[in-house]
Amino acid sequence: MKFPSLLAFLLFLFSYSLPANQRLDEILTAMKSAGDRLSTLSAHFDQTHHDHIMDEKESSSGVLYYKVPGRIRWQYNRPFPKVLLIKDDKIQLFNPVANQVQEFKKGQMKGAGADLLIGFGRSNAEIGKNYDVSLKEEKSDSVTLELIPKPGSSASIFKAIELTLDKERWVPLRSVFHEANRNTTEIIFKDIEVNEDLPAGCFELDLPPNVEIIRG
Repeated sequence: MKFPSLLAFLLFLFSYSLPANQRLDEILTAMKSAGDRLSTLSAHFDQTHHDHIMDEKESSSGVLYYKVPGRIRWQYNRPFPKVLLIKDDKIQLFNPVANQVQEFKKGQMKGAGADLLIGFGRSNAEIGKNYDVSLKEEKSDSVTLELIPKPGSSASIFKAIELTLDKERWVPLRSVFHEANRNTTEIIFKDIEVNEDLPAGCFELDLPPNVEIIRG
């Protein structure tokens, strides 16, 4: 294992000498600080859904744009184009193949967008309140946390969430969502850019004139 400097190596060793609870508190504090500083984020993602019963995998990929306090564009490009857009108090799901857009108000779709972005932005301040968090693994450049929703919490529709975060910017590199039926969804983020300009109009949908609109 290579370390960029003697200082990084010593810090890495020191982190292992801390009591587990203290180290976890430090990690959550670092995540909150990073979340407070976040204004915009963009990333490409690769997503793999595993169906436990059928033992089948479905892969997809796309791009994410996020702007604080609550604008999200989660865009699938392959294998089929789809867009989840969250803007102000409106949620839109656009399926170009079906030429159909579904519209909801926030609160009508439990966990819409929030689960996908766990570990990003200001929601980091609420992680310790909504989840039982444990430190699963720590490496020189990353940490992996396990999040279990607290009893009675409506913060997540999943049974458990596993987060691997970059220790330099404290943003997720990998998220794994575990469902009660043992299905899993893994998302790997790459080409992450923080607090950079986003493409103009990325939080607008360019809908065709004859699109079917279904309101929830």
